[in-house]
Formats: sequence, structure tokens, C-alpha cells
Amino acid sequence: MDRPDSRPAGRPRDADADDRIIDAALAEYAAHGHAGYSLNGVARRAGVGKSSIYLRWTDKESLLVGAVHARAEAPSVDTGSLRGDLEAVVSWLLRHFLSEVGWVAVRIAIDGVETDSRAPRPEKVGAQHALVIQDVWERAVRRGEVDPGHAGTWLRVTRMMYGDLLLDAMLDRGRLRRLDEDERAAEARDLVDLMMRLLER
Repeated sequence: MDRPDSRPAGRPRDADADDRIIDAALAEYAAHGHAGYSLNGVARRAGVGKSSIYLRWTDKESLLVGAVHARAEAPSVDTGSLRGDLEAVVSWLLRHFLSEVGWVAVRIAIDGVETDSRAPRPEKVGAQHALVIQDVWERAVRRGEVDPGHAGTWLRVTRMMYGDLLLDAMLDRGRLRRLDEDERAAEARDLVDLMMRLLER
């Protein structure tokens, strides 16, 4: 945010500039992907100068990662059971991937897999998700619901969950967006049923 001593005397503070810049960054990336994403475009959408952006973020990549984290609102999940926690996480991820910020995360996941790409690395954008999932598994261990020696299985199950949701977001987006909350919850239960069967093998 602007410091008082960094602005000319009498210049009013733009209280909602941060929100406008964050929303503009997400909209630019959603529209153009990494190839067309630029601070000039973000500044035009937000109605600010590039200098205002640089006062808050060091470059366009840090702005994009910050924007995704600011709008992702990763939940704090603790339903009392592994199944309940997984259903809550899957339901949230489904809503997330169908939102604008989630669509940006999907595009970053695709753009960032190339080792020479300057797009943000997918693991940076997904850091909040990883923490939520890690908490779910750690609680399940403490409850005695999963064997702590089977961490490799957890990893495969988690990757399966993300892969299924990402593909749905890309290939079946129209149908999923037409579903109501009950229907999306049923989609989440179906996926968790498969995950639980894999854990029981």
C-alpha cells in the first residue's frame, strides 16, 4: 500500500486500488493467458498507473500469485472424519475451479509446466491448496483413519483428485456450471467414494 510519505501532499489515497488491481490481473490472465498478460493491460483495466502496481508488487508474476491467493479463500476444513474433510475439500475445489480465479489457476497450471516458461510455477499458485490437503491427511493420521506408513498412497489419491477436477474444469465446464449446490455435492461424493476405495486397498 502507498505510504503517506510516498505521495505528494494533498493527493487522496485510492482505498480500493488493491482490489481493482487484483481483479484486473485475474481478468487479464483469464482472457489472454501468459502470452498476453501484461502490467500495461492490468493497469488499463484497473484504471491505475503502472507505478501504483509497482508500489505493491515487484513484478507481474508476484502480482498474479498474490491475486490468486487473495481470491482463492482456501477453507479451514475439519468435519471430524476423513470422508467429510475430503468431501468438503472436493466441493470447494470444484467451486474454485469454476470461478474466474480458479480458471486462472488452471491456465497457470498448463502454462507453468514448461521448464523454460516465465509463468508462475503451479506449485506457487497451489500452495494454499497443498496446506489444506496436508492438514486433512495429518488429522486423519491422528484419528487413526489412515496408516502413516502409506504416504505414497495419499499422494497418488491427492493427484488423482486434482487431475479429475482439473480435467472436469477444462472439458466439462458448461455442465458443471449449470449444476446446483446439491448436484455439485453429489459429484464430490462420487469422487470421494473412489478415493476412499483406493485408500482401503
